[in-house]
Amino acid sequence: IDRVYIKYYTYRKMGAGGSSADAEARRRNKEIERQSYADFKEESHKVKLLLLGAGESGKSTVLKQMKLLYGKGFDQREAEVRSFLTSIVTNMKALVDGTELYGALGDAAGLKADKAKLDDLVTSDRKKWKFPMGLKESLVKLWNDEGLQEVWANQRNMIQVQDNLEYFMKDIDRVFAQNYVPTESDWLRVRVRTSGVVREVFKLDGVEFHIWDVGGQRNERRKWIHVFDNVQALIFFGAINEYDQRLFENNQVNRIQEALELFETVANDEIFDEAGLILFLNKSDLYADKLNKSPIRYIDEKNPDNSRFPDFKGPYCPVGEPRDSKLWKECHDAGIDYFEQLFMNRNHKPSTKSIYSHVTCAMDQGNIDFVFGACKGIVLEKMLTDIGMIRK
Repeated sequence: IDRVYIKYYTYRKMGAGGSSADAEARRRNKEIERQSYADFKEESHKVKLLLLGAGESGKSTVLKQMKLLYGKGFDQREAEVRSFLTSIVTNMKALVDGTELYGALGDAAGLKADKAKLDDLVTSDRKKWKFPMGLKESLVKLWNDEGLQEVWANQRNMIQVQDNLEYFMKDIDRVFAQNYVPTESDWLRVRVRTSGVVREVFKLDGVEFHIWDVGGQRNERRKWIHVFDNVQALIFFGAINEYDQRLFENNQVNRIQEALELFETVANDEIFDEAGLILFLNKSDLYADKLNKSPIRYIDEKNPDNSRFPDFKGPYCPVGEPRDSKLWKECHDAGIDYFEQLFMNRNHKPSTKSIYSHVTCAMDQGNIDFVFGACKGIVLEKMLTDIGMIRK
């Protein structure tokens, strides 16, 4: 930053050569420039960055990646074993209930006792949960049920269940071991809904980033206003894999439609007029995983409320299309372009409000490092522009 300022200051000084201004005017001009530089140095070393988005859009996972990349790293004390077991139980309970709603357990009679263990837990006070003997075995039996796997493979988008369930079930012996110690990978994947406001401070290349993560569920958004002041930039998260999923709070609302409405509010709120706006089209890995299983455009003539994105022009990805095919790649890229444009169309002031977009995968640390490096450049450039050191 200093090099940029010095270059700019030197240019102005050279350009002033031969000026006829009197000595007092030159003295006052130098004093103003010195104060401007002092103010700039102080403020340019602090950046307030806000992470916004609907629930389960990946904000907290990206913040964890930032802690690994730029902060204190993985703190074992933040990975409470109980939270991992609780996550597995609550997600399995949601999947079992969803299986009974949209299909049927293959061995309902044989799994009655196993299902009862989950029911007893989730209907009790979570803070007092005591995991019963044989819980791991019950979870494995439920997970291996053919009927449940059928719903997991084909209708999980209709159920409020997290994708990390498969990850933990594949390694359930390790997770349920008496001496289980959560790994960094476990910590990144476990999902605990953000309640209230979380702040982290990182120092990158001499700049202090104050990053705020706030809960994305509807009932948490009223808390955002407390951290809106003096924000230099905000990153909005839109999870593009959620094109066929419904809200946790309202099972009739498409998650991307909710994200679009929220983005429209944020992008056009006058409180953010001076803030840089960066869009993360997040969860690109999960988007790619489901593209050949669930279509982006879906028309239900009998029940139009179930239809989604009728204006998507394709190309369309056939169910089962190989991921290494040319058509799959074309469908993949067309879908990303389509969702990006949906967000951009919600900007009411495109001539004065620039939006920078990036396709991101919260689980890919290299991707987050690269993208955040670009975001840092965008933020600092805007700060230089705002104080007149770079002309638009």
